Parts: sequence; C-alpha cells; structure tokens
Amino acid sequence: MKKRLHIFIAILLCAICSGHAIGATDSISCVNHEADTITFNGADWSPIFNRMVSLLDTTSKQHDIISIVHLGDSHVQAGFFSEALRLPLQNLWGNAGRGLIAPLRICKTNEPADYRITSPDSWQHHRCIIGKKFSNEVGVSGIAITPVTDQIDLTFETMSRYGEEIGFNTLRLFHTPSDKFPQLLPADTPEGLNTFSIRPGETYFTWNDTIHHMHLQGANSYENQHAIIFGASLENGQKGIILHAIGNNSATYECYNRVSNYGEKLAMLEPQLVIISMGTNESVSALTTEALLYEQIDALVTSIRNKSPEALILLTTPADNKLRKRRKRKTYYTENKKITTVVETIKNYGRENNIAVWDWFTIGGGKGSCETWVKEKGMKKDHIHYTQEGYAIQGNLLYQSILKAYEQHIR
Repeated sequence: MKKRLHIFIAILLCAICSGHAIGATDSISCVNHEADTITFNGADWSPIFNRMVSLLDTTSKQHDIISIVHLGDSHVQAGFFSEALRLPLQNLWGNAGRGLIAPLRICKTNEPADYRITSPDSWQHHRCIIGKKFSNEVGVSGIAITPVTDQIDLTFETMSRYGEEIGFNTLRLFHTPSDKFPQLLPADTPEGLNTFSIRPGETYFTWNDTIHHMHLQGANSYENQHAIIFGASLENGQKGIILHAIGNNSATYECYNRVSNYGEKLAMLEPQLVIISMGTNESVSALTTEALLYEQIDALVTSIRNKSPEALILLTTPADNKLRKRRKRKTYYTENKKITTVVETIKNYGRENNIAVWDWFTIGGGKGSCETWVKEKGMKKDHIHYTQEGYAIQGNLLYQSILKAYEQHIR
C-alpha cells in the first residue's frame, strides 16, 4: 500500500513538472473534458498497468519496456499527435527510445519533424494507399523503398524539438525478409558496434554510447531479388516506454488489411498496446457503409490479435469534419452526415468485442465542433486536419485519459 502511495505522489509531481497535469489550460472551448475517459468495454488493462507500476518502482531491477503502436492515417503521419502522447508517457514512465521511423520523404510525402531519413541515391517507393504506388508487399510502416543503384546509402538522424533526449544506441532495420539481405555497415564505426539478426527481415545494429546520427552504406548485391527497406526502430537500451507511430496519408482500415501478413509484420514491434486512430477517410468515402466498416475493423483487429494475442487494443473515433465542395469557382464546406455512422460503428465494435474505445468525436466537442476548432486555430481551414497546436491538444487529452485510468487502477 505504501509503495502504491509513493507511486501516486510521483505521478502527480512528474505530471506537474512536465506541464501535463490534468486540467491543463491549453484547449479549445468546445472540448468536453468530462468525457475524456477510456471506455474499456470489459477489456482488462491490468497487465499493462501493472507493468507501468513496475517501471515506477525504483527498487525494481527488472529491465522492462512497454511497446505501444499508434496506427493511423494522416493525423498520425504528421507526427504531432503521437508526439504529444509519447513525450509525457516517457517523461513519467521512462524513455526507451524514439521508436519506429519510416523513409517518408524518400517516398515523396511528409515526414515528422523530429527525424530525417535521407539518401543521395535513387529509390523506387510504394505505399499501402490504393493508387499507382500501391503495393501489398510494404512493411510494418505501410511503405517500402527499393534501391535502383548498385549502392545503398542511408542516413538516419534524430532532432530534438523540446530538449527531450532522442539519442539511440540501437537501430533495428526492417527489410526484405531474407537472411541474404545486403550487409550494411556504418560509415563511421561507433565503439562497440555489433551487427546481428534474430529473424529474417530484421537486422540489429548496436553500439555503446547514444548518438543522433547513423550513416549506413553497402553494396546492393541482392542477386535477382529486391533489397526492400521498410523503416527502422531507434532505441536506447533503457527501460521505459517506446511508442511506434505508423501513419499514412489517406489510410483506412482496409489499406492495412490489404498489406500481406500485416499482423505478422506488426508483431515484430512486440506491442503491449495497439492504438488504432482511423475513420476520417472512411467518413468522406461514398463507399463506406456501417456493415462494411465493421467488417474492415474486425479484419484488422483479428490480424493483430492472431500474431500478438497478448496485445491490448484501443480504438479511437475520428473528429467532427466537413466535406469540401466547389461551386462557381468558390470553395465551401458542408456537413458530413456520415461521420456519426463511422463513430457509432467503431464504438459498437468495441462494445461487442470487449475492446476499449477513446471517443475523440465526443471529447472534441461532437457534431458541428470542427467550426469552433477552425475558429480557435486548432484545426486547419480544410475542416479535417488539425494545426500543430490542435494535435498537441488531442495527444495530451489521450495521455490524460490513460493517466486517469492508471490512477484508478493503483488506488
């Protein structure tokens, strides 16, 4: 009992010092703070909460890492939503690394601001989004890059945005699932370098001290097969929380369902919790029906559970949005009547399958609230995507809901 009291006091002090205390004033006027809770629907989160208790136990010598995956669409790809969730989680329970990063810029799309993956070479790229660059052979990140030259040259770099520690001494490279993958080596060999592979499709590079920059080079001598690279996880060897954000612009549940063996690929991240934040793109599609969306949610959840049976799942509902219309060269926005269907389908699926739900639609203000978000600079004028400040509010509120549930568990 005394240990739990000490842990609870530590939570309050850590939250206050980090500026993430419950009741933070930075918000939008229509946000429903009372609704900012997780509806568990009978799901038992005690395993992950108990591990969080262990992480705060200074007498424990157990080297525990809680792996969280945040899977989603453009709201996740931008990085701000996941970052606002990751930083306070790691501030309180420990920082185990930056987590999964993907070569999004090489794929000609936007990349989060706290890392860069660059290359002087030419690459072919594919994504899980239906279109001319679609491929079902992408990796866990939902994308894939393939070198078209005789050499592979990639640089991985992290950049701190708020003074947080984002150095790494482990780089897990995800690639073509074969033990014949080209041997890549650091251009500048760090002290204590060790390279090994636990399973096909994953190569570890480890060294002694944390750094912020890793330059890998090697010959593209992969016989007649393609040396495909999917991304990398940057880790630091410390206990704590690691959050792997996977976001792809225009993604839907069905996009990840179309990826070959996606549940198996996700399992390589060894998640204890998978947060799924989608539904926005389904809400603006004329093809979406309640029955079809329910089926697509079930397919993705089943795929994840088959390969990560111990992982908890949290479904989040999309925010209120509007449809963009053009008439006589003028742009205007109309009510999206399908958003409530998408929201209720996600909630119903969670309720009927004992899966937790975070109802962001209601927390964010409900029907018609996007106008307030736009007016108060929390949402862009497209009435769909948030501003950086808006995503920070959303991520902090998700963090608060997890913190509230954890506090209830330890009392």
